[in-house]
Amino acid sequence: MKYTLLVCCALWQLAQCKTLPDYLKQYSCSKSDPNYTKCILESFEDSKQHFLNGIPELNFPPFDPFLLPIMSVNRTINDLVSINAICKNINVTGFRNTILDDLKADPQKHTGEIRLTVPWMFLDMDYEVLGQLLIVPLQSSGHFQGNFTDTQMFVKGSLKTYKRKGVDYFKVNKLNAKITIGGGHVQLTSSDKEYQYAADLISDFFNENPRRVLDAVNPIFIEYANELFAAVADQTLAALPASEWLPA
Repeated sequence: MKYTLLVCCALWQLAQCKTLPDYLKQYSCSKSDPNYTKCILESFEDSKQHFLNGIPELNFPPFDPFLLPIMSVNRTINDLVSINAICKNINVTGFRNTILDDLKADPQKHTGEIRLTVPWMFLDMDYEVLGQLLIVPLQSSGHFQGNFTDTQMFVKGSLKTYKRKGVDYFKVNKLNAKITIGGGHVQLTSSDKEYQYAADLISDFFNENPRRVLDAVNPIFIEYANELFAAVADQTLAALPASEWLPA
């Protein structure tokens, strides 16, 4: 009985994913619309709340708060910047305040670009880190809190189609994000009070030189942001045929 119920639930969920949810259809833009870019821009603004809250039918996670159970980073840029870290219980808030600066899309070429400003973001997580950050050695574990301001995001990408059971679906072809964080303030609390000095050293160095530190770690941040954006986009696009995302 339990197995049968699971199969029925899986089939029901698959069936639900064949068409755009009714409450989102009003935001759909036809690729034949001569004012497609205007339509998609207005739809983005009007539907933003749904995407911030998450859309389970499309496998789209909530983005405010954005929760990530675990993430690992192991990257060396040069002799002065090397980070090997495990981050857990990641909680990011602030995307609800996002300002749409510009959006362009070509429904025929399946390309688009978007420019956003996030006035502030708050990051809360547990961490373990080893490495080097400019003149500061990284060796600490504990809890991280950070408040970041004036984040500028520019994302440009394209989609391609693939066949699944004879039906066309979209997936990410190319994606390139450029992200600049204007400033910030962080506080690290060591899990061991004896090593709080190491956490304070990292916090103080960042807070005294936020621009310098943010620029130094930006390549790592961009690399992982691109991977995350592409993964979220692909799992969402896979929920519906291409014809549902881009109706005639």
